[in-house]
Amino acid sequence: MIVAQRAWLDDLQARVTNPMDRAALEGVDVAAIIGDVPSTYAKSPRLWNAAFQVLGWKAAYIPLDVPQGRLGHVLQVLRDSERFMGGSVTVPYKTEILPLLDEVDPMAARIGAVNVVVRTRDGRLIGSNTDGLAGVRALAGGRIGEHQPPCQTLSGARALLIGSGGAARAVGVYLWDLLGDGELVIANRSRQHAEEIIRRLAAMRSGHLEAVEETAIAERAPRMDVVINATVKGQAGLRRLADGQRTCLEPYSALAPAHPALLAGAETESEQAFYARWCQASSQDISRNQERSLEVCEHLPRRTICYDLIYAPLETTFLRHARWSGHVTVNGKAMNVGQAVEAFVRHVCRLWLEQLGWDLDETAQRVTRTMAEAWAK
Repeated sequence: MIVAQRAWLDDLQARVTNPMDRAALEGVDVAAIIGDVPSTYAKSPRLWNAAFQVLGWKAAYIPLDVPQGRLGHVLQVLRDSERFMGGSVTVPYKTEILPLLDEVDPMAARIGAVNVVVRTRDGRLIGSNTDGLAGVRALAGGRIGEHQPPCQTLSGARALLIGSGGAARAVGVYLWDLLGDGELVIANRSRQHAEEIIRRLAAMRSGHLEAVEETAIAERAPRMDVVINATVKGQAGLRRLADGQRTCLEPYSALAPAHPALLAGAETESEQAFYARWCQASSQDISRNQERSLEVCEHLPRRTICYDLIYAPLETTFLRHARWSGHVTVNGKAMNVGQAVEAFVRHVCRLWLEQLGWDLDETAQRVTRTMAEAWAK
């Protein structure tokens, strides 16, 4: 078994770009977060490992940085190991992973994106989604740890959702359920992708739905009660593209277009050196983006709540501009904790907890406290 475990970890290490402590992973159950570079920003390893420790489970949760084109290979390695329990899926693979799974539960299929994967005992991978529920709870009507949502109801509200990826799809489904006779506008760089989400929501029920390009944000935002960023504009860290180029979106606001420089990076170049080159090449575009973002925030009604699903950094450029212009702001911390608790208790670890006879609701409360405390460390 030890040899098999080492072989599995060797195969996995060969397909991801971040180093793993293979000695520490031998003989324990393993969960993971799968994305492009979660090792640089994801809080999930800290949260899940704290929960494992509190519950007395010999298990470890690790980040897996998966380059474009290798997702299927990584999933096959995980599928073949009895040590892999499941875990999380983050950008940019929440929709790309769908056809690679053996099964997708009804809610995730309805959303069209997956952020949780469970490995069954016979090696099947089943996808689920906890993003949407946690996302709306952080905004209205649900306390997560010490986080108090800014409003009790979204019924009748007018909301602008920016983005069309997995997180936008998940939050959009739950948000549309709560808006009632309100209005939902989805803005995206590609209007076509926003229209895909609109069609999904229109199939749920009729109502005030609209898809627009991101250039229309400045016009639509001043009518909104809630503005939500579900893109990666503003997220910390370098982004590695499929063609080997790198870029960064951290200085940008989701309220305006972004055209950062895409630069090739030498293997021997330090991160600091790359940032210096990139910043010089992108400075004018960053200035244009931030200037437009501030203008949008200045024209938002004072009642408008500004919500960014990003949690690294805790205050994105979008939220900073919103705060400067006198608006209530919400970052992605509560959503991150909330989706992790749901994924841990209701999906990946559910069978183990039920076999021990533990009450899932009580365990969820305990895990919430543990993860919220771990987040702050």
